[in-house]
Amino acid sequence: MTLLTNLGLSPLPPSHTTLSHSRIPSYACRFLIFNFIFAYGLLSTRFVKRYYGFDHNACPRQDVERYGEKMVRDGKMSRAALERVRRMENAHANSVEGFAVFVGGVLLALHAGVPTEKLNGLMVVYSVARIGYGLAYILIENEHLALIRTVFWYAANITCVIMMAMAGKRMR
Repeated sequence: MTLLTNLGLSPLPPSHTTLSHSRIPSYACRFLIFNFIFAYGLLSTRFVKRYYGFDHNACPRQDVERYGEKMVRDGKMSRAALERVRRMENAHANSVEGFAVFVGGVLLALHAGVPTEKLNGLMVVYSVARIGYGLAYILIENEHLALIRTVFWYAANITCVIMMAMAGKRMR
């Protein structure tokens, strides 16, 4: 099988098809689970804040603002590390917000019967764009290069709009 077949972007070759396996499988559940874990888990700052020793569960959303500068003053972390944690926190918040739009697009597309290979392809693009967005947001410090983050953001959100538009066309 080819990479495209494994990603659900093209049908199985004739030698691999039977009546029960002739359709392209939908990977919607896998993409939803992956993007949930990515947005809510991997981009979460909890692990990084624990590493630096300023994760306070009583009010974790205030940790960076309340304790970050003190950590820099006390020499427990560098200014660059603090700024990276701030960017990671923002990437996390934006990805959590974007996840709801992704879920809406996927569910509408599934409900409307958007062709599986098209939906799988859009979910691949969304996932790659979200990973690129997260990495660009966290790692890029240069103001001009930060525009790369914006390109990834638009790519991810446009795929959600395309899913919704395709669903809308099919539900007329």
